[in-house]
Amino acid sequence: MKKFITILFILALGFNIHSSFSLDTVAAKYYPLAVGNTWTYSGFGYPCCGAYKYREKITGTIITNGHFYYILTKTQSNGGSDIIYIRIDSLKGNILVNQGGSCPWLQNERTKDSLSARKGDSSKYDCGYYYRCTDTSTGSVFGINLKKKIFGWSDFFEAGTSRTFAMGIGLVSISSFGHTSTNYVNLTGCYVNGVLYGDTTLTSVNIISNDIPKSFSLLQNYPNPFNPVTKIKFSIPQNETTHRVVSTRLIVFDAIGKEAAVLVNQQLQPGTYEANWDASAYPSGVYYYNLEVSPSTGSGRGFLETKKMVLIK
Repeated sequence: MKKFITILFILALGFNIHSSFSLDTVAAKYYPLAVGNTWTYSGFGYPCCGAYKYREKITGTIITNGHFYYILTKTQSNGGSDIIYIRIDSLKGNILVNQGGSCPWLQNERTKDSLSARKGDSSKYDCGYYYRCTDTSTGSVFGINLKKKIFGWSDFFEAGTSRTFAMGIGLVSISSFGHTSTNYVNLTGCYVNGVLYGDTTLTSVNIISNDIPKSFSLLQNYPNPFNPVTKIKFSIPQNETTHRVVSTRLIVFDAIGKEAAVLVNQQLQPGTYEANWDASAYPSGVYYYNLEVSPSTGSGRGFLETKKMVLIK
């Protein structure tokens, strides 16, 4: 009997459902933290709050509570921002945030995920809640086949969350679902360790006037030169060709004519609009922005105009 209990104890130790696992040599590469690294995401929530975009950037470092953290600044496309202190435990491979939980033993830090987890392993991130590593396969990210790790949890009431990390890139997707709500977030672009992937544009287009313009216009961006954010204002009139605008595209090109960012690519009704371009992930230089509006029918003329702007860092 004593021998049987000993065997059970050894097996229990082998089935690790605690907060961490042994760190392998590549675990930290699933979330490369370094000052300057930037990730841009687009999301959609139902019933709140529709489509949205945000950017996360490592803007600095700080030592607090005896630990070295990276400062992760989250900026919404509407201008709102938040700051998180984050680190990866070099011994255990845990992603830790300087944020307490609801338990006495979670006063200063909370485990988000354990990057060294293997498929089937679970890590505790709050009182009684566990994230399980559900998949460790490979998949395409920005046209590159990369190793992934997917973490998730769900309850008996069919609610849950899933997060996916890709090696050399970081967090690439988040999904959450409840009885009456869903939310999906996907990485659209990033700047990691000096390499640019995808589209890192963080932009929002807002109608700024209820007055219907009499003609098309594309104004000079302001400020110009700029660093790193600028505003671009344009107007769409109401006439025989624009009762319903099929396509409005506002695109930024670099000095050699290569597409750098798509600020607007949607149907817009007549009105005056303003788009913001955050060029934090782009180098200094001359850029061109091009507004193209297609008419709602094959007859009539659309609008096409290009202007120059200068980014100085």
